[in-house]
Amino acid sequence: MSSLMRVRATKIELIKLRRRRDLAKKVHRILRERLTILVNEFLTRVKEAYNFRMELNKYITSVYNKAILLTSIYGDKSYSYLRSSMKRSVRVYVGHENIMGVRSISAIVKEPEIPVSLAPGLDEFSREAVRIITMIIDLGRTEQAIISLGREIGKTKRKVNALEYIVIPRLERTIRYLSMKFEEREREEKARLKRVKSMLEKKRGKT
Repeated sequence: MSSLMRVRATKIELIKLRRRRDLAKKVHRILRERLTILVNEFLTRVKEAYNFRMELNKYITSVYNKAILLTSIYGDKSYSYLRSSMKRSVRVYVGHENIMGVRSISAIVKEPEIPVSLAPGLDEFSREAVRIITMIIDLGRTEQAIISLGREIGKTKRKVNALEYIVIPRLERTIRYLSMKFEEREREEKARLKRVKSMLEKKRGKT
């Protein structure tokens, strides 16, 4: 890859290049700030997902122990009741959320109303089972946000690196090259004018 850009050696092009360089620096600064914000949000979501997972694991263990206890009391009837109550189904509304300009899949859970049963403990068990589903969906939403943010961080980082290590350096090298070329032309023009002036003065001296 050439270290200089192919442009015409004119002062108008030099002005355009300087404007492009200033714009590239502004965009670079904005993207770096956006990258910092995205990384902070990414780390926040990772911590949130970790807490969700730890809470979910504890909750599942608690519900599992309760299921063993209810099975010892009611036998397989506890599971048949659970299946019949779950047929009312948990409603999940899937959509999108905007996280710092990043689209991510989101979901809202509407828990069903658990009918009152005559068997003590089964109602609470049904509600806790539904709660597990809600927590799993919340965890999935958070982890999906982490994936979306990770992709956006990768894209933004590539743009920042391209501007920092390719675009801006090439613009600055081309600007320096053109500036030196114009300075050299000016020196040559001044030297030529001095020679012309000297020759004119000699001719006047002879006449």
